[in-house]
Amino acid sequence: MSEKPDLKFEKRREKRPVLIVVEEWPDGTMAFKLGSAMTSALGQRREEATLVQFSPERIFRVETDVSEAEFRLALNTKEVSHHGDIHFSELPSLSQKPAT
Repeated sequence: MSEKPDLKFEKRREKRPVLIVVEEWPDGTMAFKLGSAMTSALGQRREEATLVQFSPERIFRVETDVSEAEFRLALNTKEVSHHGDIHFSELPSLSQKPAT
């Protein structure tokens, strides 16, 4: 007998602050596609991401439970081209205890 896991009992992953740095933001339609792909890959709505810096790099601050590997995999499946590197950096939060 196989049981299906009850989704309401799954442990929720905690969201944490993350900075996404895009070195070279594309122009035109590709800019919209990349922005949409990024918010989808992060599990965010557009208004949940804060644009911290507009130039020379675009830096976004979001709170997400998505890992860097999950983010990159989801972004690659969207097949969106971009010219520069995209950096994913977790920010230390006050709720995290420092490593000893």
